[in-house]
Amino acid sequence: MRFLPRCLETLQNTSYSPLELVVVDNNSHDGSLEYLRQHYPQIKLIELDENLGYSGAYNIAIPQTRGEFVVLLNFDVEVEADWLNQPIELLTREPRLAAVQPKLKSLQNRGMFEYSGGSGGFIDRYGYPFVRGRLFDTIEPDTGQYEDVRPIFWASGAAFITRRSAYMEAGGLDDDFFLHMEELDLCWRYWLLEWEVKVAPAGCVFHYAGAALAAERYHKMYYNHRNGLVMLLKNYDGTRLARFLPVRLLLDWVTVGMGLIRGQFKRAGAVMAAHAYVLWHLPTILAKRRRVQRMRRASDRELGRVIWPGSVVWRYFAKKQRTFSQLTVEW
Repeated sequence: MRFLPRCLETLQNTSYSPLELVVVDNNSHDGSLEYLRQHYPQIKLIELDENLGYSGAYNIAIPQTRGEFVVLLNFDVEVEADWLNQPIELLTREPRLAAVQPKLKSLQNRGMFEYSGGSGGFIDRYGYPFVRGRLFDTIEPDTGQYEDVRPIFWASGAAFITRRSAYMEAGGLDDDFFLHMEELDLCWRYWLLEWEVKVAPAGCVFHYAGAALAAERYHKMYYNHRNGLVMLLKNYDGTRLARFLPVRLLLDWVTVGMGLIRGQFKRAGAVMAAHAYVLWHLPTILAKRRRVQRMRRASDRELGRVIWPGSVVWRYFAKKQRTFSQLTVEW
């Protein structure tokens, strides 16, 4: 509720039109529904009886919207007036473009990139995500260094503009992800279906990093590790899965060991719980893998321009490379 009034106020000033505003209430108890009914009776409101997470809520809401393009937008954002202009222009001009992300900057410190999206997201070959403007906990100031429109591996779910037909063809977000990494998984399927994803940094969205889970560090780490493994199991071809999954598992267990040594028991426990989930649900995950592999049209080799071939963990912690530009200078 803290962020909702300002979010809606800035949305009202969006220069692009027409817009259909739809708010999905994930069984909240913070007064949001009452506020919306009183101040924004014109907004379509979808009320859920239970918290279905990010994925489940959008999968219910998107079929109830009407536009050719759909924006998935967090409540804890403020938007610039022209934030949609360039993304919609690109989607209109490029028929195989599935999704676009505007530039994401910090609502707390507007001169800095934002943790979850920056100027577009990538993964390394082991599935670790990073963005233009942020590697792990190192966030760069925005000095105009990432202003180009370019293909990216994934667009942040904080401000995710997608083509409805691509979303439906790819099967939408995976309900079982609940939250975290679900947009990466969807964008991977876009690429496998020979769609593209791009960043359009001319417009900007300011996001309050971690507002929904600020006090739930355990859950954030749990979902990131759990869903990261599920994403690899679903989307890589057999050869690359056999090469890269063992290393990813090893790196996860290094995280467990370091957590135990440093007394960070919740951190270690979150990773172990994530692995336990994957083992317990392996039959379901493998069934999803079979569906994804049957639908794929692009090879993993073709995805080499958006999946970084190195290890971001090694470069960051061993080589002390702290920016996207340093990391990808030879890519």
